[in-house]
Amino acid sequence: MRLDDYDAILCDLDGCLISGDRVLPGARALLAHAGERLIILSNNSTDTPATLAARLAGIGLDAPPSRIVLAGTAALDLLAQEGDVRLCLYGSPALGDHARALGLTLERQTPSHVLLTRDERFSYRDLQACIGQLRRGARLLVANPDESHPGPGGDPVPETGSLLAAIRSVLPDLAYTVIGKPEPGLYRQALARLPHAARRILAIGDNPATDGAGARRMGLDCALVGPRAERYADLEAFLEEAVIRTAPRGLLAASQHDPRSLG
Repeated sequence: MRLDDYDAILCDLDGCLISGDRVLPGARALLAHAGERLIILSNNSTDTPATLAARLAGIGLDAPPSRIVLAGTAALDLLAQEGDVRLCLYGSPALGDHARALGLTLERQTPSHVLLTRDERFSYRDLQACIGQLRRGARLLVANPDESHPGPGGDPVPETGSLLAAIRSVLPDLAYTVIGKPEPGLYRQALARLPHAARRILAIGDNPATDGAGARRMGLDCALVGPRAERYADLEAFLEEAVIRTAPRGLLAASQHDPRSLG
């Protein structure tokens, strides 16, 4: 697999590029080598593209908002297209601001829709309120099904899927719609940002159940990295094969002397 054979690269965030505020091996090299071909495609449901771009800039990763597609904001963008929506959002202040900027009405008493994201403030009282809203007919959208993502110290960080599991423990037959990976909606948002000439697209991720399954559904080539991958321990190991071993002799020499290429 040669990285330069692809017109575009869709790369996951947590577990691939970063872990918390720590830049993972190979992240800087991938961003530098892929350039404008790279789109960060993440089930992140806490940030907006603007807040994530600022957070990444703070740790030395240059990724403009135009090249970031996130499950939380994608769900809000979808709801904004539906028209008359009274939304109860369980999510971060940044997502609340994004919802209001889209013209969505935020309503907790009698919502028509409930959007569940990774809400670090989600409480027992919220759980009880959410169950009542859903029993009274509100439609549930879930930003992503992930139960966790890798934390910087090795411990898993609870994700949106953990909150969904709590709701389903009370409402086991609940119908809901998932926006993020492995569902196709998030991929379609990313693909819409690519030039029409982009034909060969590579997806990079760390989770076989979301990144791997989602890429297969979309017919995309996929490289899995990290502890759950069989072949590549991290992005750096993948790039060692996909870029450095297949690079022309001059590029190999340059990469060995450029510290930015080492992740």
